Amino acid sequence: MVKAELGKEYVTFRLEGAQKLLAFKRSVRIPLKKIDDVSTETVKPLWLAGKIGTHMPPIFWAGTFWTMGGKTFYYIRDRSKCITLRLKDHEYKKVVMEVDDKESVARELRKLIG
Repeated sequence: MVKAELGKEYVTFRLEGAQKLLAFKRSVRIPLKKIDDVSTETVKPLWLAGKIGTHMPPIFWAGTFWTMGGKTFYYIRDRSKCITLRLKDHEYKKVVMEVDDKESVARELRKLIG
C-alpha cells in the first residue's frame, strides 16, 4: 500500500521499496486546491491504455496511464481499498491509490478541500 500524508496545502502519496520501481515514481504530490472530488468506490479494471509503469490485468496497476479520460496515476493491488481523486488544472485528471484506511483518508481529504 501507499502512505498518504495530508498537509495544509498538499496531499502526498509516498511509494516505497518495490512500489516506486514498479510505478517509476517515488511519490505523487497534489495541491489540495486541485482536488475536485474524492471517491472510495471500487475501481473498475483497466484494460486498454498507454502506460509508463506496470500493468498485470486485473491484479496490479502501478504508474502513469493514458486513457480516453486523460492521464491517470494508479497504484492498485486491491481495487476495493482505493481512493480516487478527480483533479482540475493538474497534469493528472485522476489519481487512484490503494491506502490502508480509504474511508478515513477520504474523510480527511474532504474536510481539507471543504
